[in-house]
Amino acid sequence: MKRLILLLILHSSLFTLHLASAQDAMKVLDIAAERIRQAGNVKIEYHASIFAGTTERASATGTMWLQGSKLKLDADGVTTWYDGKTRWCYVPSSNEVSIDEPSRKEMAAMNPYTFMEIYKKGFKMSVKESVLRGDPVYEVYLKAKYAKMDVKEVYVDIRKSDYQPLCIRVRESNDWQRVSITNFTGDVKLGDTFFTFPEKDYPNVLVNDMR
Repeated sequence: MKRLILLLILHSSLFTLHLASAQDAMKVLDIAAERIRQAGNVKIEYHASIFAGTTERASATGTMWLQGSKLKLDADGVTTWYDGKTRWCYVPSSNEVSIDEPSRKEMAAMNPYTFMEIYKKGFKMSVKESVLRGDPVYEVYLKAKYAKMDVKEVYVDIRKSDYQPLCIRVRESNDWQRVSITNFTGDVKLGDTFFTFPEKDYPNVLVNDMR
């Protein structure tokens, strides 16, 4: 009987610790998400990689500007504009711009901050303290509760001093995507047409309209 009582107490204690860890993880993500929203228009410099296991399959360095659902992306010479509905992708090597109207899921794959919209539903989560690039961080881990979910696992390293995400790792199938954020600037002044393709700047461009 004493052993049974001890096991019940131990189980209860572990459950309480897990619950506290989940609540702490949610709190860290809530604060980070709010800080990003308060930053307004943002400019992000990053390095992204795709891994099959521990093998890097592809990588790119780029700069991204965000305003709500709008996005502009410069990555390895290719520029993408997205105004919330239409996407333009310009490839200078072929002097061609492709135009389409992507789904929300497609655009989410391009935005490393998408996790700020999905973490509150469908994930188990925990948090621990760690160090990344010399900075003390909260390492938040999210695991999908349901097999049908597209995103299976997420790691988010958030700097303790200002709750700025420094690295985001996402697994959808067997491959991992890692985005290391090297610079973050908030309250960036952007013009009204910043997220649309500037046709006048590309007078001889080939247009591939797939809408």
